[in-house]
Amino acid sequence: MFSLNKTFFFNYQLAIVSLSLFIFPNFVSAEPYGMAGCGLGSMVPAWKNDIGQVLAATTNVSLSSQTFGITSGTSNCTTDGIVRADRAQEVFVAYNEEPLELETAKGSGERIRAIASLLGCPTHSNELGKLMKEKHSFIFEPTKGEESKIRSKIILSRLKTKIAENPELKQACVY
Repeated sequence: MFSLNKTFFFNYQLAIVSLSLFIFPNFVSAEPYGMAGCGLGSMVPAWKNDIGQVLAATTNVSLSSQTFGITSGTSNCTTDGIVRADRAQEVFVAYNEEPLELETAKGSGERIRAIASLLGCPTHSNELGKLMKEKHSFIFEPTKGEESKIRSKIILSRLKTKIAENPELKQACVY
């Protein structure tokens, strides 16, 4: 008798769950990327088929772009990343300090576009690049002693100071 009640109860639960999935389909919706998930691999439009999803997953794992995207809210991942925006900016500067300094001397580049995005003004990356080029010596002024341990914070602080002095970027960037 006990097994009959248990089977009936299980079937009843299964019916309710199945029915709810048909009635409320919006609750079970997929993100705009495929099975590989968010990350750099999801940003390649040609990789939407099955073979492409394998390449996308490989790219996400190889470059750790999915992990970074999830924590920072970039690369097709949610915009509510775990890491606060200021911390993501600091980490980005710390890991990209030398290439960012080289691109700043030119006034353009991938990392300038990325920092513009992290500062909340992705459409103003050209203006930010010009500002960074003009203020290069101030932003990347050498640090001494104990300051070298927090160089990325100092660089970011100097950059934000110069953005605050620029009327156009001050309104565009929401750092």
